[in-house]
Amino acid sequence: MSDENRPNLERKDWIKAAYEVLTHEGVERVRILTLAEKLGITRGSFYWHFKSRDELLQALIEEWQQKNTGALLAACASSDDFTDRMLAIADCWTNENLFDPSLDAAMRNWGHHDAQMRRLVQEEDQKRLKAFQRLFQDHHFQATEAMIRARVFYFTQVGYYAVELGEPLKQRVQLYPDYFWVFTGESLDKTRFQHYLQKALQQHNTE
Repeated sequence: MSDENRPNLERKDWIKAAYEVLTHEGVERVRILTLAEKLGITRGSFYWHFKSRDELLQALIEEWQQKNTGALLAACASSDDFTDRMLAIADCWTNENLFDPSLDAAMRNWGHHDAQMRRLVQEEDQKRLKAFQRLFQDHHFQATEAMIRARVFYFTQVGYYAVELGEPLKQRVQLYPDYFWVFTGESLDKTRFQHYLQKALQQHNTE
């Protein structure tokens, strides 16, 4: 295979290919030769964009931090209205373009056999939990109760992904008023929920 094609391959192409391998096969399979074969190009092209495999892995970590944690933090800060913020987080949970659970799972699996990665996962979890706690505190819950609600809210979703229910999106989102009541102790306005439900299903059908 000739290296003539390598200038046409961009850094983002290697990251995208590595992302797919990571989420489907695990970090052990994120190898330069494996990715080169996947992309149909020589491995020499890799070094136009990265100094080493470690640099590529760091790029994947940054992608995860910006995509998954970034989406949740942005949702928490998206409005001054508590319900709007909760619905924005619900958008993250149901839209893989915002929050990719397979990427989160891959990072957690990576952390099972890599102490540094495990610490990074714990740090990202703490960022998310702190944001959720602030969300509940802003809604006038006291600090300890806000912390517990944040944990229940977050750990429930992490567990939901872990058990892989395969629940249809429509069934999942229609339960959200009940989830909202469990997480907050308040009822979700029916009109606002119907607007959210319509948007969520419409977005899913157009993907």
